[in-house]
Amino acid sequence: MFSRRLLLGSATALAALSLSAPNLTQADEPTRVVATFSILGDMVQRIGGEHIALTTLVGPNGDAHVYQPSPADARAVSEAQVLIENGLEFEGWLGRLVEASDFSGVRVMATDGVEPIAFDDGHDDHGEDKHDDHDDHGHDDHAEDKHDDHGHEGGHGHGAHAFEWAGLFELEAGTYTWSFAKVGGDYADPAMKMVILSADDIEAVEETAEDLLEADASETKTHGDALAAKEAAYALTFDAAKEVTTFTVTIADAGKFAFFTEHMPFEFEANEHFFKDASGADVEPIAQEPDVDHGDHGHGGHHGHDHGAFDPHAWQSLENAVIYVDNVTEALAKADPANAASFYENRAAYVAEIEALQADVVAMVAEIPENKRTVVTSHDAFGYFADSYGLTFAAPQGLSTESEASAKDVAELIKQIRKESISAVFVETITDNRLLEQIANETGAAIGGTLYSDALSDADGPAPTYLDMMRHNATTISTALGS
Repeated sequence: MFSRRLLLGSATALAALSLSAPNLTQADEPTRVVATFSILGDMVQRIGGEHIALTTLVGPNGDAHVYQPSPADARAVSEAQVLIENGLEFEGWLGRLVEASDFSGVRVMATDGVEPIAFDDGHDDHGEDKHDDHDDHGHDDHAEDKHDDHGHEGGHGHGAHAFEWAGLFELEAGTYTWSFAKVGGDYADPAMKMVILSADDIEAVEETAEDLLEADASETKTHGDALAAKEAAYALTFDAAKEVTTFTVTIADAGKFAFFTEHMPFEFEANEHFFKDASGADVEPIAQEPDVDHGDHGHGGHHGHDHGAFDPHAWQSLENAVIYVDNVTEALAKADPANAASFYENRAAYVAEIEALQADVVAMVAEIPENKRTVVTSHDAFGYFADSYGLTFAAPQGLSTESEASAKDVAELIKQIRKESISAVFVETITDNRLLEQIANETGAAIGGTLYSDALSDADGPAPTYLDMMRHNATTISTALGS
């Protein structure tokens, strides 16, 4: 049952919006909206309908924990009038994308108003109350820093630095190639500055690089020209007639070298890595700033995807879904007041469906015996589901799919499964489930089914919409544990 406070608050907020939004004729052009991942995109589409042109960055079956934005994403964000994100540090890559795209629209955090679950070392015991005193919900800094100036303070528009990326490479003497490719028929930028300095680490020469990049003087280089490590800035110009513009990099003596670029080099990758040696093998940095993981290139570890102080998977509660929907409705109504009445109508119909499903889920869970309400999954994404419906979730991984389970964690989980006679464990669509399958074999627990945590399924799958996903997960859990 939804809380009276939540429903009254939502009704009051929407009534105020309705009074402030005039009932005007349909706008000529749909509002350009970007949503960060498939679950949020489905909610946005339900509210916006035909009045929005929606781009969803991380699509069905995609893992937002490890997502790497493309140049096409940067273009979509740069053209968007409204950018809707989950927040609670779920999209660790979004800040860099916003800066790279020079986004100038309205940025909306769908979780504004959600009471977040604190993340700590005891995160796997979601059967207990985790809603301590979080009056500010951890949102104030985000709202101030990200919704207003978008990090474009200063003259160069790259936040605190004149460079957007820096990489430290350990190189042998020889000749290398650094390439910039068109993606979607265009270069991400027509030109950019680069500095190459001999250095043992990035910080040692960062100030020098900043000065060189910000100076008026630079050496212009075009396709086929040679670059070398020296105290000078190169102005690299890309050949619009070519699909790939390539520069040679000559290293006279082996050592460590810091490369500073005005823009993210990853934005210029199509099918090939940007830096290669004479044999054509990829050359990877041993350190970089910002510390990011990039696709399949193996740039090291789990950088850039750690969650903050709160569990970001707030959509796993249907009560929270109403908060998401209200935030989306308000944002679209403000961006397109001519179609506000349509957005409010869509909101009312959608919330009615959410409330009906809430009642169904509560009834399904009620059928599970009290001593069988522990759910074992791959990663810890169901804390809000647990708190809402009186279940306990346990997982070998943490909040991010990039987390690695320790041997101690796995041993404790196996011990718990045996002690509580847990009969089934559940795999997820976006995780490597081999560890969970090993745990099932070790304990004799059955695989109870597949749950959808952070992404929807394809259209022909069991969870193509948010409501389908929530119903599928509840049905799968209640069927496996209630039998």
